[in-house]
Amino acid sequence: MAASTLVIVQTGCISGAGIKPEASLIDPATVTSGKALNAVVSDAAWPTDSWWRAWQDPQLDMLMKRAVAGSPTLAVVRSRVTAAIWRARERRADELPSVEGTADFGRSRFPRFATPSPPGGTTVWDNSAAVALSYDLDLWGKNRALEEGALSDVQAAVADARFAKVELQVAIARTYTQLALQYALLDIYQSIYEDERHNLEIATARRSAGISGEIDVSQSRTQYQAGLTDILRARLGIAGAQLQLAYLVGEGPGFGDGLTRPALPQDARVALPTSLPAEIIGHRADVVAQRWRVISAAKNVDAAHADFYPNLDLVASASLASVTPFGGFLNFVNSDAVGHNVGLAASLPIFDAGRRRARYGVATSEYDDAILKYNDTVLAAMQSVAQRVTSLQSLKDQQISVDAARLSSIRSYDIAYRGYRGGIADYLDVLVAQRVLLQQERDLAMVRAQRTDEWVLLMKDLGGGAVVNAAYENVTSGDDDAR
Repeated sequence: MAASTLVIVQTGCISGAGIKPEASLIDPATVTSGKALNAVVSDAAWPTDSWWRAWQDPQLDMLMKRAVAGSPTLAVVRSRVTAAIWRARERRADELPSVEGTADFGRSRFPRFATPSPPGGTTVWDNSAAVALSYDLDLWGKNRALEEGALSDVQAAVADARFAKVELQVAIARTYTQLALQYALLDIYQSIYEDERHNLEIATARRSAGISGEIDVSQSRTQYQAGLTDILRARLGIAGAQLQLAYLVGEGPGFGDGLTRPALPQDARVALPTSLPAEIIGHRADVVAQRWRVISAAKNVDAAHADFYPNLDLVASASLASVTPFGGFLNFVNSDAVGHNVGLAASLPIFDAGRRRARYGVATSEYDDAILKYNDTVLAAMQSVAQRVTSLQSLKDQQISVDAARLSSIRSYDIAYRGYRGGIADYLDVLVAQRVLLQQERDLAMVRAQRTDEWVLLMKDLGGGAVVNAAYENVTSGDDDAR
């Protein structure tokens, strides 16, 4: 009879009927790789957590080590992991009984005219002490779902911290690449500057010999002075990269002054793991973090769904109390002062103006949002890998082309320079050849730096050696409850 009554009451109460998730998880293995990825040799291993060691640069190794140990950015992310752990412990406490003790001690006088004697007209000790126990039986798993969701948030925070570490390492490697590029540009500018100095000397000598006029000297001097501007700009770039590296590793500006000149790697090989689409979820910490957020959102749906059902708590209390005109302070510590209560406390949602349905709708929408963000992260990861591969292949061809043009421009400049020095060519020929050579030298240095930069970004897009938990269990439990 009791069971039948409960069913009848429940069917007439609040429910989440009609509210259900609309989004579905994407399977990375089903993402089409495309021509860019299919054309790449797929025989590489996933990056290790020290992928930058391919440079064989002890100074870069030192920077990475110091950054992991001293970066304020990583410290902030780690503090979020700690906060998530404490929130999970708080949720765990909701599954356990709670015991609370209270005590009140006071001296009270009962008014003679308001209260008959006794106790009217007397002053007594009004003392009490009690211990109360409450335990949510969690028949529908609401507290368990909230705890599991909080534990998923911990996993997401851990993955976020791992991703932040990879991003920091990538930022250091990219800034280190820029430092090497600025040094290479400085070499180019200084070499051209030295040539311009010789050209100025030649122009001055030709004017003195009556071979050419003042215009050649003026043009030579202009180019010579402009070359100094390029040198100063490159030195500024070096100083800026050094300052940025000091900040990234968590050191003061003076740390960058001690950094020596780095060298770019000779080649950036383009190769991908064979199982790229299917396994990227386990190697990209940002994808893993989003996966855990889907699980957490599913648990929140479970908790919101459980809120539609009756709640049952076990309650118990024991107390000592005494308010009598006889006895002293400890009069309440007596067997006659003992009271107790044991029972069940039940609550049944009947009408709440749509509050529970609204919470359930919010939880379901947030579950959809988590799934859509996860899908977007997976697709963005694949797009980034394809973009890096395409760029690396193009930059490799560009480097070959620019290098050939550079060799040709060196020959042209050499011919123009010797002709001008011998008095059989104009300075304009030298100037044009010199500008072409400068541009080709600069283009080659920048293409090499871009290849290195794209390779670094490819390491990031392949996960940067992240090792994080990418469990799938119970991802669709919220979806099941909604149905």
